[in-house]
Amino acid sequence: MAVGGLLRGLVSPAGGVAAWLPCHELFASWHHWLPSLPRLRPPASDGFKLLLVLLLFSAALAEVRYIASSSMVPTLRPGDRAVAEKVTYLFRRPSIGDIVFFKVPTAVQNYGVNKDVVFIKRVLATPGDFIEVRQGQLIVNGVAQKEHYTATHALYTMEAMGF
Repeated sequence: MAVGGLLRGLVSPAGGVAAWLPCHELFASWHHWLPSLPRLRPPASDGFKLLLVLLLFSAALAEVRYIASSSMVPTLRPGDRAVAEKVTYLFRRPSIGDIVFFKVPTAVQNYGVNKDVVFIKRVLATPGDFIEVRQGQLIVNGVAQKEHYTATHALYTMEAMGF
């Protein structure tokens, strides 16, 4: 089709813009050819495919975890469910105060913990920080931390260690 023919189809004879594309004559008689189109698949299959895609997509973005221990009380209690989203840490590192979900480290597996166990912990320090516990008080880089999210203070002491 020549460019002039395309432009003539887009412009109405009165000089205004036509309401349809150049092939509007074909669509003007849609009632003649629409009923003859074969149905290619049952309508329920589209809904099933959409549900399947949504489930796979959501599983790639987040997962629901059951809280089994009291190590995160009072923030998370045994029996609670938490949603672990999987996208944030692709773009940034964990920050102090974040709650993270991670598979059990190999060093802990050597003590008999199942490799399928998922730990849920709060980030207290980042690489390069020094942490210690004195008289139940968490100290990061020599500064005592106010831990408003703990139930009670620890009853142990831990010497400073760097990460």
